[in-house]
Amino acid sequence: MIRKVLKSIVLSFEVVLALGVIYVNYFLWAMLIPVNTEYVYDENEVQFFVISNGIHTDICLPVKSEVIDWSSFILVQDFDGVYEMPAYIGIGWGDKGFYLDTPRWADLKMSTALNAIFLPSETAMHVTYYSQEPEESSNVVRCSMSREEYMRLIEYVQASFNGRGNNVQAQLIPGKGYSLKDNFYQATGSYWGLRTCNSWTNEALKVAGVKTSLHALFEPAVMRWIH
Repeated sequence: MIRKVLKSIVLSFEVVLALGVIYVNYFLWAMLIPVNTEYVYDENEVQFFVISNGIHTDICLPVKSEVIDWSSFILVQDFDGVYEMPAYIGIGWGDKGFYLDTPRWADLKMSTALNAIFLPSETAMHVTYYSQEPEESSNVVRCSMSREEYMRLIEYVQASFNGRGNNVQAQLIPGKGYSLKDNFYQATGSYWGLRTCNSWTNEALKVAGVKTSLHALFEPAVMRWIH
């Protein structure tokens, strides 16, 4: 009986280890293959930014352009610390439990992390309003896209929000922002190990025609090709 138990434990460990190796290999393989390789930055096109905190990535778009006014979709009144029309809006998608229960990395629980990785879970949109254009750095990269690409990106982003009245406005999750200038909103889709916050950003870059990885699970796969 003891031998059977030990054999089952060893087998389970080997299966988990094998799955881990496959996961890491897939991440590396997908990161090393670029798409939109013909992309060239053009200062005459619509400007936007990719912002990274080292783990998570957002796209950052001008609030107002000839294509869209984001303040009519994500209301400025939702933000207690925004007193004038902001210049840019940062948008990210991710695991709802992780977002809402982990305002700081010190608050991260093992159960939250394991659930986010292994089980399909509910999602939320994280939105931050910026009073001015972000300053470029190693973690803030400027990109460009054509008007047509921006139209497709708008559709992609708005479809990620679970809104009211056919996405006329985003649906706020009250009282959950980390600061007075950011908020969380209801989202569509499920988060799990092969569909992460960085996968969402990477798909946004594909839609925008920017050179990026074939698929992204983690932050380096997003930032690798746009620097």
